[in-house]
Order: sequence, then C-alpha cells, then structure tokens
Amino acid sequence: MDALTFVSKLVEALAWPSASILLVALLRSEIRGLVPFIKRLRAGPVEAEFERELKQLRSEVEVPLPQTTASPEAQSETDLLLKLAQLSPRSAILEAWQQIEAATLRIPLKLSLSLSAAQGGSPITVARTLSSRGLLGAEEFSLFHELRALRNQAAHASQFSPTPEAAMSYIDLSSRLLAALDQVAAGH
Repeated sequence: MDALTFVSKLVEALAWPSASILLVALLRSEIRGLVPFIKRLRAGPVEAEFERELKQLRSEVEVPLPQTTASPEAQSETDLLLKLAQLSPRSAILEAWQQIEAATLRIPLKLSLSLSAAQGGSPITVARTLSSRGLLGAEEFSLFHELRALRNQAAHASQFSPTPEAAMSYIDLSSRLLAALDQVAAGH
C-alpha cells in the first residue's frame, strides 16, 4: 500500500465520525437547549401507557367530580402521599389506592347497608352496590374503576416505574374520589 492509498483510506474511515463531531460542536447550544425537554430516555411501554391513560382520565374527570374542602386529616394524608411520590412514585400510587379501598369499605357500615360478608369485604363489590343504588354517581364509579385498573398496572407490572408527576396526578384524582366517597358516607 502506497502513501496516497493509505491517506485516502484514512480520510474515508474518519469522514463520518469527524462530520458528526463537527455537527455536535456547531449545534451544542441548540442541543443544550433541548435537554430540559427530555424527561426520560427509558420509557417502557407500561409507563407510557400508564401516563397516557392517566392523562385521558384527567381530561374526562376534570369537571364532573365535586370539589370539596378536604378535612385536615385528609389534607395531611394527601400531603404525605405527594412527598412519597417524589421518593417512590409506585409506592405513592399503591398507598393512594389503599385509602380509596378503606374509604369504600367504611361506607356500608356508616350507612347501615345490608351486604353479605363477601360483598362487604370487596371494594369493587361495594362500589358496584353503591352505584346500583344510586348512592355513587356514574362519573365516580367510572373513576373508581379506572383508578383501580391503573393501580393494578402499578402493582403487577414488573419493571414499572412511573414518574413522580404521574404519581401526583394519580393522587390528585384519588383525592377527588375520596371526597366524593366521603360525601356518600355522610349521606349526601
């Protein structure tokens, strides 16, 4: 191989890497400006679907649910959940759902509803019963069902890690449902 062929092959081998480095160097300020918009490089299909469903649910529920003033205890629990969402979004979602389950299971006792032991121990059955008796509105029952489905994704999908923002959105929706359940329990 002569010197001219060697230089030719060397230029050929270094052309694309050199062009790439030059392009990044010329556009570094523009690339740096885009970095804040990149929330996450690894967004698995489960996380993406969870966030999409959560956004859809928020848009469907924005108006119908009652906006009530939360009791100090409920506000304190919500504040704790929001802090937990920053540390462990998945745990915050699971805890928010547990609050909904507990509130749902208290309603038959508060309203002296006659349910069998099997019915009274199942939050979904209690919610269906409340809905069929007209005590829980269609919007609230739909929200209950959707939040339950999202909670199941968070609980059972392996390698699932939602963003803190998604967890906070879930907590907001669950707080609104809890307010509606509290109204049902109060007999309104």
